[in-house]
Amino acid sequence: MTTHTQPKPPGTPTWVDLLAHDLDMARNFYHAVFNWEYDIGPPEYGYYTNARVGERVAVGMGGAMPDAPPTPSTWSLYFATNDIEADVARAVELGAKVHVPAMAIEPYGSMALLEDPTGAAFGFWLAGEHIGSQVNDEPGGVAWYELCSSNAQQARDFYCALFGTTAEPMPGGEEYYVLKRGDEQLCAVMQIDPALGAVQPQWITYFGVADADASVATVTANGGKVLSAVEPTPFGRMATLADPAGAQFKIVEVV
Repeated sequence: MTTHTQPKPPGTPTWVDLLAHDLDMARNFYHAVFNWEYDIGPPEYGYYTNARVGERVAVGMGGAMPDAPPTPSTWSLYFATNDIEADVARAVELGAKVHVPAMAIEPYGSMALLEDPTGAAFGFWLAGEHIGSQVNDEPGGVAWYELCSSNAQQARDFYCALFGTTAEPMPGGEEYYVLKRGDEQLCAVMQIDPALGAVQPQWITYFGVADADASVATVTANGGKVLSAVEPTPFGRMATLADPAGAQFKIVEVV
């Protein structure tokens, strides 16, 4: 269990939010699944919502930006930065595309949205009053971040060059790399199984739960889908799920 009270170091996953085309539906669904409570922003911020575990902010939810092209509902990952303009420029040099240039959201911080060279979206967050996620590795908090990539080696090399991390391959049949800074595990990159056909590269968020079976039952009872049933792993019992709008996420039992 981890509580954060200060901005995270640059290059560290710091925030996830949901692009939700129906915020009321999303808030109701995820409250049922994770028991989140909400702080809903004013109209000028599109009713952007911070979800809390107790008094600690866990994740965000927002609608599509005005005039944005049609986009599926999805969870997005943001990496901490202390120089957002420089990091966006560095990412572009390494082959990324900019979807939303760095923009200030006063007094909370600044954000940018990009696409990595393998087609997966990611963002940067420069903390102001909003430091990002305050809770990890407990029920209702984010527990892990995993990029499903059509070219895991290219993605691995991109993020390692961008953030100065190392990549440790995981033993076994899957092509899976854990990105690390020193001994700290930050996130992972895995190869999409070609047998699955055309799968959109994307960052997948794992949320901690106390009981995976009960959480799966709640997901299905509230209109979500089970994409991969609960299975035991060395890291806890996991399942792959989707909310009623199709946004994918995973759960993992945490102690």
